[in-house]
Amino acid sequence: WLSIVNDKFRVSTNGGVEYTAADVSAQGTYNLFMADSEHYKASEETFESSGKLFYTTFPQGFPWEVVEVFSGPPNVTFKWRHWGHFNGEYKDHAPTGETVEIIGMSIAKVSDDLKIVSLEHYFDNSLFLEKLTSGGKQTKAENQRSACPFSSWFKKSPKS
Repeated sequence: WLSIVNDKFRVSTNGGVEYTAADVSAQGTYNLFMADSEHYKASEETFESSGKLFYTTFPQGFPWEVVEVFSGPPNVTFKWRHWGHFNGEYKDHAPTGETVEIIGMSIAKVSDDLKIVSLEHYFDNSLFLEKLTSGGKQTKAENQRSACPFSSWFKKSPKS
């Protein structure tokens, strides 16, 4: 929050609705940037549930990195990728272990002191979500069979 002009900040995805810093703080980036689709229902998620979902899906992390910068201030245009290893379940879909990524472009309008006034993100999340559902849906019985038979004991035992 230190890197933005809080009272002026706006962010949008693919030319859509502009959100404020307060919107991002209240609803979370996943819910604002990924609208309702076949594989993700932003309208049914909260800030907390969306974060937990992706933390579970990518237990080693889901970094966002700038790949290439095309122009400097005041309109910084850059290419980025958001990626992680699909090692955790996604909404009852089995993990595949593969590296999954979203690649996009953004334009950051910055102030004279390089604080972000607005961000426009452009990306297609449909391929990303298709990869998260490619492992096939697991039934509850499959989840229980694949779990460690002692996991419930470890959860109940006191820490040493």
